Amino acid sequence: MKREVNEVEEVKELQEKSAAGAAFFDIDGTLLAKPSLERRFFWNLQRQGKIPARNYFAWLAETVRLGLRDLRNLRVAVQANKSYLRGLRAEIPFASGADRGSALRGSWLPEVFPAAIQRVWWHALRGDVIVLVSGTIAPLAEIVQFALERELLWRGVDCKTFVIATQLEINAGCCMGKVSGAAMFGEEKAVAVKEFACAENVPLARCSAYGDSSLDGWMLAAVGHAFAINPTRRLRRIAQLRGWPMLRWTHCALRAASEQHGLKKSLKLKREAAR
Repeated sequence: MKREVNEVEEVKELQEKSAAGAAFFDIDGTLLAKPSLERRFFWNLQRQGKIPARNYFAWLAETVRLGLRDLRNLRVAVQANKSYLRGLRAEIPFASGADRGSALRGSWLPEVFPAAIQRVWWHALRGDVIVLVSGTIAPLAEIVQFALERELLWRGVDCKTFVIATQLEINAGCCMGKVSGAAMFGEEKAVAVKEFACAENVPLARCSAYGDSSLDGWMLAAVGHAFAINPTRRLRRIAQLRGWPMLRWTHCALRAASEQHGLKKSLKLKREAAR
C-alpha cells in the first residue's frame, strides 16, 4: 500500500516532536526536477562548444577504469567522473555572485519546486540550520543555495544556508577533471551529515533529511525525521519498510487553504517563541 501523506500534517507532527535542529536537502529530484543539474550544465557547455573532443574520450576511459575496479559501485564511480571538465577554466562552473545571477536567468537551470521552497522556509522559521547535501559539483550547488537564500529574503527570513557538495580538484586556475576528496554520494552523505551535526552541536534526532534516491537512503537513515521526496522505486520500498513519509513535490503552486493556514501558524509560533 502506498504511503502518501499530507505535507501540512507532517509539518505539524514534526513541529510537535522536535525543537530547532538542522534540515538536510538533496538537490536533484528533491529541490529540483530531473534531469540532474550537472547533466543540464554539461548539455549547456556542450551546446556552447566549450568541451574539447578529447575530454569525451577521457570521460569514457575513466568510466571504464572505475567500473573495472569496482563494478558494485559503478553508479557512484560514474558520478565521480568529472573528466569532461579537464582543462577548463575554473570560473566556467559559475563561482562568483554575478555569475550565479546570470546562471539563475539561464534556461538550463530548472526552477525550485514551490513545495520545496515552502518546506525550506518553514524550517528557517523554526530556526533550523538549512544544509544542501548534493553529489553535484559545489559551484552548481552554490547556485541553488543563492536561489534559496533569495527566496527566503523575499519572505522576510534572513537565513544562512550551507552547502556540502562534490569538490573539484583545481590547479593553476584549471579544472583537473578529478574530484577533490570524496564524491558526495551514498554513504558519504551520511558521514557528512553526522560530521556537520556534530560540529554544530545539533542532535541527529532533531535533524530532518529529504531525498529522492536510494543513494540518499544512508543520509535519511542518519537523522530523526526522514522524508522521501518523489521517491524512486527502490527508495519507495525502503521508505515503506522504515515508515518514512513519502511526499510528491511538483511545479504546481501551493494555494490550498490548509497549507497556507499551516504556514501562518508556523510563523505565529515562531514570533511567540521570539518574545
